[in-house]
Amino acid sequence: MTDLELRRIAIIGAGAMGTSLAAITSSHVETVLVVRNDALRKQISQHGIELAGELQAAGKPIVVAQIDDLGEIHPIDLVFIATKTTSIAEVCAAMAPHLSELPFLVSYQNGIEPGNTIIQTLGTRRVLRMVLNYGARLVGDCPSDEPLQVEVPVHRPPHQVGGEGADVTAFAAALAPLLATMGLPTEFVLDIDGAVWQKGLLNAASNPVAALVQTPLSDLMTSPAEPLIERLLDEGIDVAAAAEIELGDGYRDKALSMMRAGSTHLPSMAEDVQAGRSTEITQLNVQVAQRGRALGIATPTHDAVIDLIKTFDWRLGLRVPLRGPKAG
Repeated sequence: MTDLELRRIAIIGAGAMGTSLAAITSSHVETVLVVRNDALRKQISQHGIELAGELQAAGKPIVVAQIDDLGEIHPIDLVFIATKTTSIAEVCAAMAPHLSELPFLVSYQNGIEPGNTIIQTLGTRRVLRMVLNYGARLVGDCPSDEPLQVEVPVHRPPHQVGGEGADVTAFAAALAPLLATMGLPTEFVLDIDGAVWQKGLLNAASNPVAALVQTPLSDLMTSPAEPLIERLLDEGIDVAAAAEIELGDGYRDKALSMMRAGSTHLPSMAEDVQAGRSTEITQLNVQVAQRGRALGIATPTHDAVIDLIKTFDWRLGLRVPLRGPKAG
């Protein structure tokens, strides 16, 4: 597959990542955005979305209230799942009745295993995985009679897309340049596992620490937390080596350099803790720790951080395993 024409795409998830993507794509291809919040759905429907900062775009997607509504819209050639990874089970349950009409899915989520989780939950191999190298946030004081404002404070292109299997690989190879022409610089990578782990280990080393102390990464790397971040990174690298995941030459030094040049904004996990939302620790550190146990690699720093982050969830009354990662 060398050229790809999309008649219509859908995006599930109206948080910062989903709305930023909709702002980029909707001026190039008909885009349907699932928005459960009534006020937000009305605002986007009437006024559209504006993306500002390190990525800039403006668009006005079609909005629907729920995933079931996608079953009434034909054709949809591609669906981006841009929800928090904590919503994967709920999204897949709603997607299952319509799967035959949605031939390719994209996990538009960072983390170690969200793409594989979607594959296993839905029982389909037609899932692409993306590595996203930008951060976005909804502007909280945006007037409802204006376009929804989404800010991108950090953007480190290119983004990466790939998958497994001949048809998925061909689709990913054609999708990458198409996204680039829309304004989202994306490259196709054959080893998507390596790319996912490179980004996932970096996030697993930094995001939970930023969440625990509510401090941006740029400050953390000159604080007493730096050795803790390095230990998290080193444990992750050991797990990846045991799992035969290729991280590339000099990955440790490159990852630390990226973190030392880190952004001044709080990562999404820190914002989740602030807002009282369940964190995505299960798709980062828990995945590293579980893979480590299966391979006989100790991850004591990850285990401790997991229990601390899950204590935030417990404090909010959310149901979490009392023994952290040992509960699976």
